[in-house]
Amino acid sequence: MYLDIRYPNGSWSGWTELAGANGAATFQGPDLALTGLPDGSSQILAIDNNGYVYHEVRSAVGVLSGFQAIPGVTTTAMGAGSIGIAGMPNGSAQVVAVGTDGNVWQITRNASGSWTGWTAPAGIGGAAKFAASQVGIAALPDGTSQVLATTH
Repeated sequence: MYLDIRYPNGSWSGWTELAGANGAATFQGPDLALTGLPDGSSQILAIDNNGYVYHEVRSAVGVLSGFQAIPGVTTTAMGAGSIGIAGMPNGSAQVVAVGTDGNVWQITRNASGSWTGWTAPAGIGGAAKFAASQVGIAALPDGTSQVLATTH
């Protein structure tokens, strides 16, 4: 995984390889997502090669927090096949994932750094959950978010 920054004047910082989770030299995996926050920081979300979701913060001055596993619905780490992240106007971030059960799940990282629990949006036609294969999320200025998902 590499990060490059495009500055307002159109110039680029140059690609930087990000360190992996749990002391790994690099991060490798099948999916990733990135969002910016009002304070100038960004948050990176990634799925590793074992299928677990990790999160990292890049401060406004460029300091990386290091990847940490996101707690799962009923486990210590969330397994997923697709992810998305949206930075909200209040400094929180909303994360969506298609869990290993094939359903869409949502969790919020509060501005303080704490996590809420996972919730599953209702499915179509009265289904308890929404089965999907891909998911994404966007933040809006009024604090709402929009989730986009593809069904199986």
